[in-house]
Amino acid sequence: MEPLDGKPMPSHSVREAAVTALLIAPHAVGSCGPTLGNLQNSIHPFDCQVLLIERAQGGFYGGQLALPGGKMEPGELPIETALREFKEELGVDLQHPAVSALHVGSLDAVYSPETQFLIHVMVVLARTLPQCDPEPTEVAAMLGMPLGAFDPRLPLQVHVEQHRGELLQFGAVPAPGKRRVWGLTARFLSELAGRVAEVSGQ
Repeated sequence: MEPLDGKPMPSHSVREAAVTALLIAPHAVGSCGPTLGNLQNSIHPFDCQVLLIERAQGGFYGGQLALPGGKMEPGELPIETALREFKEELGVDLQHPAVSALHVGSLDAVYSPETQFLIHVMVVLARTLPQCDPEPTEVAAMLGMPLGAFDPRLPLQVHVEQHRGELLQFGAVPAPGKRRVWGLTARFLSELAGRVAEVSGQ
């Protein structure tokens, strides 16, 4: 997970950001769930696909798998930022009727001392797989992973390596293409998966 140094969130005004955890129903065309569009099968919420992006090289998070999102502009609500950033990065207006997306809730905001941002996570459910047109200067690739991969009851892969000049030990969730999800993204999705497990009684 992303190393947190234990510093409390500053009492002065902090920068804020918002990201979108887009869950695609397992019966949607293109879903990675085991039902593969067959509505006759029993559907578990963990079969939902969560959309991740690989950040383009060059930025602070270059090359990392993350949730789409970015900095909040003055006067914006977190959901407004999340929707705006999703459209800017992936070319999809989640409010368009054809997308059939629904804002179903949010996770607790988390302050990251490393970036000095308070980050809000908006959870959105899509009944169809959006046709994305990624902005290449921001998004190098896209991929979907089943939400169940982030079940907090599953063991994490432990890595020890240099990161920005520091030796870190952290847990990560393996992703296709010999990639991994770690840091705040893994933390957010683990929390989301845990909440889904509680609600569904799993």
